[in-house]
Formats: sequence, C-alpha cells, structure tokens
Amino acid sequence: MIKLLKYLALPAFFLIYGLFSAFSQEILTGIEINQPVRDRHLDPGPATLKSLDAGMLELPFFDDFSQSDVYPDQGKWSDKYVFVNNDYPVNPVSIGVATFDAIDHTGALYSHASTWPFVADSLTSLPINLDYLPEDSIYLSFFYQPQGKGDMPQSHDSLRLEFYSPENDEWNNVWSVPGNSLHDFRLVMIPVTAPEYLREGFRIRFSNIASLADNHINPGAMGNGDHWNIDYIYLNRDRTFSDTVFRDVAFVRPLESLLNNYESMPWNQFQQGRVAEMASVIPVTYRNNDNVTRNIRRQFSIFNVQENRPVHSFSGGTANIGASSIQEFNADLAYSFSGSGSHYQDFRIKAWIETDYFDFKGNDTVTYLQSFGDYFALDDGTAEKGYGLSGGGTENARLAYKFNAYTPDSLQAVNIYFNQSLNNASRQYFHLAIWDDNNGKPGNRIYSLEGVRPMYGETLNSFHTYHLDHAVPVSGVFYVGIIQTSTDFLNIGWDVNRDNSHRIFYNIHGDWKNTSFEGSLMIRPVMGSSPVTSVTDNLLDKPSVRVYPNPAARVLYIDAGPGLDRNMVRYKLYNRVGQMVYQGTGHDRSIDLSSFLPGIYFLRVESGSAVLETKKIMITK
Repeated sequence: MIKLLKYLALPAFFLIYGLFSAFSQEILTGIEINQPVRDRHLDPGPATLKSLDAGMLELPFFDDFSQSDVYPDQGKWSDKYVFVNNDYPVNPVSIGVATFDAIDHTGALYSHASTWPFVADSLTSLPINLDYLPEDSIYLSFFYQPQGKGDMPQSHDSLRLEFYSPENDEWNNVWSVPGNSLHDFRLVMIPVTAPEYLREGFRIRFSNIASLADNHINPGAMGNGDHWNIDYIYLNRDRTFSDTVFRDVAFVRPLESLLNNYESMPWNQFQQGRVAEMASVIPVTYRNNDNVTRNIRRQFSIFNVQENRPVHSFSGGTANIGASSIQEFNADLAYSFSGSGSHYQDFRIKAWIETDYFDFKGNDTVTYLQSFGDYFALDDGTAEKGYGLSGGGTENARLAYKFNAYTPDSLQAVNIYFNQSLNNASRQYFHLAIWDDNNGKPGNRIYSLEGVRPMYGETLNSFHTYHLDHAVPVSGVFYVGIIQTSTDFLNIGWDVNRDNSHRIFYNIHGDWKNTSFEGSLMIRPVMGSSPVTSVTDNLLDKPSVRVYPNPAARVLYIDAGPGLDRNMVRYKLYNRVGQMVYQGTGHDRSIDLSSFLPGIYFLRVESGSAVLETKKIMITK
C-alpha cells in the first residue's frame, strides 16, 4: 500500500511541478508612462499652444509629422494628446507619425483608463477656411496603421474621424475602423462636399477608443496599449477619389548608430575596439510615393560637436528609385570617429536627399547624435514596452545582459530604465548583479548589491544610476543584470527598435536561456573612475532635485525637492573632461547657459560634505 501511494504521488508531483513551472515566464507588456511626452509636458519649451483665434488656416492643409517631435505642430493642431515619433510605425509613408494609444499629453495613462472601452487620444485641427463650393471638389486623405511596433487594438477598440460643422456647431462621425492586427499603412480618401462643412471654421478630429488589458493577476504589467499610427494628412481642393499619388520622395526611417554593436560606448573602449565597432556604411531608407521613377542625389556629413567643426562629408551619388517603392541604401563610409578629447566625444551625423523642386522638403533630412560617454548602451533611449520575469518560481530568477570590454576597465555603476507601473506595483526589491563569462553564457557571479528597487525619475529618459559600493574590474565579456527577491514583475524598459536578444539571458529553474523576444533591455553599465559619475549613493528615499529642460539651450531650471536645506545645497556643473564650469547655491533656481558650448555636462548636487546625486545634462544651441 505504501509503495502504491508512492507511485501515485509521483505523477501528482510532476503535474504540480509542471503547472508551477508553466506559470513562471518572461513577460513583455505596454508602458504606463511615456517619458519623452512626460519630459515635454514638464518643459514645453518656447512653443506654446496657439489660441484658436490666432488666424484661420488656408488650403492646402498638410502634415506628415516630419517637422515636429513628441507633440504635433501647434501651428496646425489645437491639442497635443498624440505622440509624434519614429518609434512605433512600420514602413510609414514618410518619417514621423502621430501615434494614438492610452497615454495622455502628460505622458501618463489617462485617469479614466479602464478595461472597458474609453475615449483616449485625439488630434484636432485648428479652424480651416473651407468657404468653397461643392464643385471645388475638396478631399481629405490620410494613411493609418494599427499596432505598428506597439500593441494590437482589439476588435472593440477603434480609430475614428469626425468633421466639425461651423453651421451647426457640432461634430459628426464620418469614418471609423475597428481594431486589427498589424498591416501596411492604408490610404483613406474622404470627400468634403456637404454644405454644412463648406464654411470658415471647419475642423477635423481624429480619436481612438482604447481599453486596458485585464491583468489583475500581475498588476505590475498593466500598461499602455491599443496603438494606431496616422501619417500624411492632406486636405485640398481640386482633388478626386483617384487622387492617390503623392509626388514626394521621403525618408521613412531615422538614422541609427554607426557602431556595429552599440548605440553608445565609452570613448576609451571605442579607441581600443575601433576595428570591430566602427561601421563601414551609413544605412538610409527612403520611399518614392510617386507613381513614376524618380531620380535623387544622396548626401552625408559628420560634425564634431565638441570641436564645433565638420570632420567628414561625401556624396552617396545619384540613383533612380522606382514608383511606389522603398529603397535601402548603404553609403560606403571611409571614416573613423576621432577627436582631441580624451574622455568624451559627440558627433552629429546628417543625411539628406536632393529631390525635384516640387517635392515637400521637410522629410528629406535625418540626423543622429553619436555619443561617446562613460557607459555602454544597446538601446536607443526610448522604451516602447516593459520586460520582466514573473510567476511561481521567479522569486530567485536572474536576468543578465551581455557586454564586452575591449580593454580592462572598472565598472562603477549601472543605469537602468524602469517603467512606472499601475500604482507602483512593480517597485519591489532586487539584487544588482555582475557575472563573468562561461562559454557565451553568464558564469560566476563576481558582484552583487542588495537592497535596491526600481526608481523613477522625471528627467529625460529616466535612467536611474545605481552606484556600486566599490569598483568592479572587468575585461572581455561580462554580464550585468538583476536577481529577483519576489515573483513580482519589475517592468524594465524595453526598446523594440534595436534587437539584442542574443545578449539577453534569463534563469528561472537553474539553466540560462536566451529571451524569446526581439528587442533591447534598457540597462547600461557605467565604466571608468570619473569623479563626476561615481559620487552618488543608493539611498532609496534621499531628497531629489528636478532639472529641466533636458536637453536645454538657453536656461537650465533647478527645482529642489522637499527635505533639502537650501542653505546647505551647492550645485556644480562639470563638462565632459571633468572641469567645473559653474558653481551655485541651493537658492539658485536657474543657470544661464548662453556662454556654454553645446555638448554633454554633469550637474552634481551636494549638501554639506555629501553628494546627493549627479545628473547628465545635454546643452544644445
């Protein structure tokens, strides 16, 4: 009888173990905070929302979102709820789209967001003069795409378009489409011929109906979703339903890093790994929206920001591009980054196409800032999703990210981007860990820092710096990551536009596995022994200072948080070579930047003999 019970118990054990293991998994979810939008909300800059009585817009009305960033052009639109970006679209009509989701203009989930359908983003035009006759044949056209690189809107979600009737003072729904999976951008043509719209003060309004995924079992993973992308909005007279050809050649993707493996890396590491890291081409992608073959010329330049001078320029030659086609071109690059600085360098890369005189010129140029600082970065700095390990058995789960030091160095800190989650459900303690290499997978743990948890900031990109209590020497391949202390989802920033999945490993049941998702973790090891970047402690509840805008051009504002004695506080601004260029007191509310050169700076906040925090500042002109 005992033997029988023993054999009966074995299947039950394996069944329970199997169920237990099945619930432990890696998760990819939407974000609750859109940090670029949050940053722009906190610092709107010189552009302000125009009054509706600022003047009537005249035809043609056109926007392809290539001339604005984060918020839509306030010279055309009266609200700023959509996210203007290059992160979410897949093969747009031209670079830049307006993305509709469940996040408002402050960068946070709408306060009325729920698992039930709700009205989320809107994009409303300023008043337009449509004092025309029906025979003037006015049409509105635009392209739309569900999901993109974001979350698929469900069938009960929708994208819709309304027209405003000045005559009746009311909005009327004229078009809508239910949620669907990803497909190419589709063109919509709508006539505007009803007399009630042919008046001064006509307006258009796009909006979306969204709903949050019901994830009450794992609230730390509840976040943004239901993405729609809109591009190339065009309203004009003398059009027909078949007026679907756009005589425009445009870039459709932004420039990316000219390093083979990293978005950014320490300058000394690049100098040692130049042969392996320096790209041999500049890849660009552009699209011919015309129905005939077009001829264009490609041009490129590289500018050293620190030395304020051009260092390389060349032509990529002329070429024909077929009708309605996308062209990928790799421009041969006979150049390697070099500069007089010994620690930091920044280079601005620019590509542009020369097209026919009738082309729209706003989408013909793309730029990228190649930054060499004191950290390795594999992500582009913007989180489209959140990543984590959750479920039974993950209370000791490990997550590791692979990097390579081309010359022996010391690891001083780790920058991690954590997405904020609903009600801070993901703010659980974890151990920061470093491993050496074991045949292409994490090997021995060589360092761990206990008692840390996700921290969020309000500055650009919101990376939080976790400083190690002592420098850790590394050489060759090493891994940086976390060890969980609970089964809760920690929600680390996930960049969908850079695929480094081969570098991401997780370990739940004793063996290391590669992630099943394509993308990049937003974890960055900080190297070297710079006194500017190794002075912050890991106190979880220390008083903080908000610095904005970042990047800044004219003035940097400083907002000291509660708990700081301004009489004891000092601010010190350092340039990239460690020279102090400004010193102020806690009573200073701003710093005049007019005399500073563009580039990367570090603002150190001190109180008495203690260093409270150090913030990286980008100054532009």
